Amino acid sequence: MTQIPKIIHYVWVGEKEKPELVLKCIESWKNFLPDYEIIEWNNDSLKNIKNQYVEEAFRNKKWAFVSDYLRLYALYHHGGVYLDTDCEITQNIDEFLDLDFFSCYEYFDGRSELFPISALLGAKANNKIIFDLLSEYDGLKFETENGLDLTTNTVRISNYFSKKFNFNAPYSGEKKYLEAKSIIFPYTFFCKKEYNSINYAIHHFNGSWLPTYQRRDKFKIGKKYIISRFKKERDRDNNDYPINQDEEIIFNIKISENRLFCLIKRKK
Repeated sequence: MTQIPKIIHYVWVGEKEKPELVLKCIESWKNFLPDYEIIEWNNDSLKNIKNQYVEEAFRNKKWAFVSDYLRLYALYHHGGVYLDTDCEITQNIDEFLDLDFFSCYEYFDGRSELFPISALLGAKANNKIIFDLLSEYDGLKFETENGLDLTTNTVRISNYFSKKFNFNAPYSGEKKYLEAKSIIFPYTFFCKKEYNSINYAIHHFNGSWLPTYQRRDKFKIGKKYIISRFKKERDRDNNDYPINQDEEIIFNIKISENRLFCLIKRKK
């Protein structure tokens, strides 16, 4: 009987250096899973992948959305365990390799809802669940008439589980069998460590892929101009404004330490 192979996949695209947290998390993989092959999916990996959605996401430097596609591509074609770069392994996970698919719920402090996590996914090659999730990107455009499609993979996965398995929010957080050997585990398994609970991984929610600022478009001026509000969400030195490739900021007005309004012009 074939197992999930001992391969760890992770994605690092863009031009940034890996921060200390990421390096520490990768070191934990090597420490607790020393016999696992580690594969990095990066800018070069995209050269042999033909998909409009991921090409457009990469062109717009939306690395999180590039990663959404690449993790599924890696698991479908190779099998193994996908880890976000801010996932720390806390003990060996070999006992899960006899399954066809596994993941857990995502729990974030300060938020009451649970969602199926995408930061850790395990699957055999050619797995049907992964195939279905990957197929949702066929013919999908990241650049749409209404701007960029910023639908998160958590939303896509939740919608798929609802349609395919009638598995709907609000989630109880209990162990869930999608199929006999396809399981969603409690969040304490692979997301958050809690006292007196079994734990194999911690998701630190570093958000290294996320922009420094969040954007909200206020109103349009004709067909080419937009007035948008930007709110700083992360304490970083860079001005990583979430604008599209075909947009440029003409000028901005700072209204507080963490907020500003910008006049944006569409180039086309």
